[in-house]
Amino acid sequence: MGAMRHETRQLLINIMIGLGVILLLALFLYGVWFGSRADAVTLDQVIVTGGETISHDRVQAAVQAELEGTYLNFIPRSFVWLYPHDDIVATVSATPRVKDPVVERRKKALVVTFAEYEPAALWCDDTEIPTCVFLDDNGYGFAAAPDLIGGAYTRYVQIGQSASTSAVFTDAADFAALQELVELLDATGWSVALIELDQARDAFVHLVGGSELKVSLTFTPTQTVDNLRTIRAAEQYADLEPGNFAYIDLRFGNKVFVSIAGDPADVELPEVEAAAEAESEVIENATSSEAAQ
Repeated sequence: MGAMRHETRQLLINIMIGLGVILLLALFLYGVWFGSRADAVTLDQVIVTGGETISHDRVQAAVQAELEGTYLNFIPRSFVWLYPHDDIVATVSATPRVKDPVVERRKKALVVTFAEYEPAALWCDDTEIPTCVFLDDNGYGFAAAPDLIGGAYTRYVQIGQSASTSAVFTDAADFAALQELVELLDATGWSVALIELDQARDAFVHLVGGSELKVSLTFTPTQTVDNLRTIRAAEQYADLEPGNFAYIDLRFGNKVFVSIAGDPADVELPEVEAAAEAESEVIENATSSEAAQ
């Protein structure tokens, strides 16, 4: 037989090299497929800690569901070095009341730790049948609230905006001021049932038993309550209690408007000293339009 032509020999060499590369690649892929399923590199335990009232079984089941399946039908999602960390954090975060989840791998176990949002107030829609969400102490709506009866939590309404989870009721500093105002009023014996807030940072405080206080967040809660105390210290207003007046408008600093239902007369009182102001002028039974002026 004659010698093999150079071109034929080179073609056979190239085919052998190609087959060798394919074989090596196949062996590599098989090694990855098989190795990524070995018990030594497979997550087989989910440990959940934190959150006193949150179901650990529920969180554990949600994490286990994220570990099911494969990437591109090839590598298991439970592979210790490629587990879906961000997806698990997002899933745990979506669980009602879960706060600041942390997911860490410890050998073959995933440890999920989180805090729990604590309700400080309620954010409700301004509707006949309001839908409410729980607010934490920063004014963040973290979970839908059931139908609650009673005054365990102060209710807030954002005029023109619906209550929503994963949203803030208002600026954290303003919410803290409103909560402080609620505490100061409660200390005087005037409990707050509901507060409506508008875009101009005016708040309309509805008291338990009736009556309304109109306040502005441009003044501190202490200034507002000091002005209220000044009015109540006047002899003619010593008997003011929630239910026996329509409103007290405290939005204008040392000029305060008091409206008592059934008495249309406007009376300008003598100037009195305010706790945090030089003087305070009180006008009784002003109409709403006069107060706006």
